Amino acid sequence: ISVYFWKKRQKRTMKMKKDNTSQSAPSVVEKEDPEYTALKLKLRTDRKAVVLWRKPFSTAYHSTIETFLLLWSFVLWLWEKRIYVGLLCAVAFALTYVFATTEDPFLQHISFKIREGSYWCFLGILSSVGLGTGLHTFILFLGPFIAHYTLHAYSCGTLDLWDQIVSIKKTTWTSVVCPPVPDGGWAEPITVFAILGQVRFMFMTWGLGTAIGELPPYFVARAARLSEDDPDDEDLEEFQASLNDQSKTWLAHAKRGIHALVNKAGFWGIFFCAAIPNPLFDLAGITCGHFLIPFMTFFSATACGKAIFKVHMQVLAVITVLSKPVFNSILDSIDTIPLIGDFLSSSLRDMRDSTEAKFLGEEVKSENLNVFAVLMAVVVISMIGFFLVSIINQLAQHHIKRTHSKQLVEFKKRK
Repeated sequence: ISVYFWKKRQKRTMKMKKDNTSQSAPSVVEKEDPEYTALKLKLRTDRKAVVLWRKPFSTAYHSTIETFLLLWSFVLWLWEKRIYVGLLCAVAFALTYVFATTEDPFLQHISFKIREGSYWCFLGILSSVGLGTGLHTFILFLGPFIAHYTLHAYSCGTLDLWDQIVSIKKTTWTSVVCPPVPDGGWAEPITVFAILGQVRFMFMTWGLGTAIGELPPYFVARAARLSEDDPDDEDLEEFQASLNDQSKTWLAHAKRGIHALVNKAGFWGIFFCAAIPNPLFDLAGITCGHFLIPFMTFFSATACGKAIFKVHMQVLAVITVLSKPVFNSILDSIDTIPLIGDFLSSSLRDMRDSTEAKFLGEEVKSENLNVFAVLMAVVVISMIGFFLVSIINQLAQHHIKRTHSKQLVEFKKRK
């Protein structure tokens, strides 16, 4: 059996290499008529100029129309698949009824885990979906939740807080009451890895969601590779240009490195790109789709890199910084920095003390304005604003693209 699967994998690898070597043919854009290419570039430039800060009224109008068109398309799709949708709704309703009315503790636990996992997986998808315009839900949701649990665990001296801190419900600062200390004290010590084990299910499902959010670039590039039609996609055309880009800039070197790593190393190359903070991972997904790397290879490597390795490092860093012994040692090291060490350490100490006081429901007494807290609030508000503005701009540009696509089709017919 092992020999059979080994030979089958060897044949698939040889087929992939044959497909990759046959990509020296000119792209669709190179075969196009120069007038058609010029018209397409002009329409794209005009479309990209429709943004809120340049044309606010036009952007708002087109984004509103596009929203209604997408909703109507969704309604038509539901009607077309009404049999499957009806069966799915019936099954979902039956499961919801069973889980909502059951008194079995095991089924209640399963129901809660399904809701909890779906919640964090959805937030993970929001964090990485799209091409660089996702909502950074780690900073907005997962990080604050882990900080919430970590600070209360250290303050109360116990990890038994799940009856008060529920990950899918908003918990206020004053709603958590430390349980009474038993006569012999708490048996389990509070350590970084103990807290990591308590929140592992939440952040791993969030990491799985980030892996799912990386699938659209892969499927778009794969469909464009298998189809002979011109997708008129800026990211795909930029990818085509990067394959032959021989410039010596840092970005060009990074793109060529990702192409080579993903194409030659396969699973481990994708895993490496997903396991490190990599703003160019969308390029890795497009590369995998373009070179027809199997879906299971791409998704399994991405899920392992993001949901197992990368998110563990992120959460471990958050818990380590919020643990009192480690945080105090970091502040002691910052104190030794000349000129600014005392200011930085005092600001960080004030920010942590005020945050912990808020978690515990205590009155915060501070006469000075905390610079780091203000900067953090500005960063969070800016991220949310950028996400909303990018959605509006993309909806408006997508609606204009519908009209431009018709113009391009009519131009082709006239030619």
